[in-house]
Amino acid sequence: MPTSDFGLSQPATDIATAKARSNGRMALRMEYADPHQTDSPSPESSAKSWKTEVLLPGSWRGATCTLLSRGHHHIIVDTGMPHEAHRLLGALEKRGLHTTDVRMVVNTHFHVDHVLNNCLFPESEIYGTQQSHDWCCEAYADLLDEQNWEKLSLKYYPESADYERTSELMGALRRFALRWWDRKRLGDPSRFRWVETHPLPDDLEFLVTNGHVPGHVSVIVHHGDQPTVIAGDALLTREHDESVFTMIPHHRKQFQQDRANILAMMGRILPGHDNEFANPGEGGGRDGELKV
Repeated sequence: MPTSDFGLSQPATDIATAKARSNGRMALRMEYADPHQTDSPSPESSAKSWKTEVLLPGSWRGATCTLLSRGHHHIIVDTGMPHEAHRLLGALEKRGLHTTDVRMVVNTHFHVDHVLNNCLFPESEIYGTQQSHDWCCEAYADLLDEQNWEKLSLKYYPESADYERTSELMGALRRFALRWWDRKRLGDPSRFRWVETHPLPDDLEFLVTNGHVPGHVSVIVHHGDQPTVIAGDALLTREHDESVFTMIPHHRKQFQQDRANILAMMGRILPGHDNEFANPGEGGGRDGELKV
């Protein structure tokens, strides 16, 4: 993936350059970069694949929160909002886990509904793109400007005029941000690990999906013949995006392409604001709903 897609400097050599897949997708593959790791995989990593569980299902306002587990290694992808904290902690407790058992948090992007429980995991490293972090933090700061927020919002959403009722929607989203945005809840900045220069564990892959916000990433979990795709807001819902309370896309055409690309993937799909489903193929039901 060209570094211009992230808007940052050339990443370290331990991140493989993007390669075109047979279906035309472009993905950023991350491998372990631990200098102490030997060439031989550990028994734990070679014997087990990542288990993917939905902790909080996505809804019209709440984001999907997902747990990835392999042995004693636990990762949460997107953490939700403060009023969902008790549900998130309860879902972990049902699985015999505490916040200290979670070693890594991954944020697909830094909108409030995806990140405001990062602070519940003080011992975790927090993975996301610096591009999304900086863009979202600056956007929320400008939305708080009482006098100039409408003009300033055009810097982040230049296609606003292409949408009906944009002013009404942005006003509602601004009130939402005024109520919830708290940068301290993103977690300790010293724990941030930017995707542009830090790899994920093996069998996990970032897919750059920039349409929703710059620097948005989806997470692909590789196991067996068909992967699990944690889409984030690159795919809001399977069919009813209009029902979701979220920002308009930063780049509409790219967002539509990201959505189409994910819907074309085979395997288990976890949208950002909807129930999971399986695309037709092994593991998919007759109507595409996930078999359990």
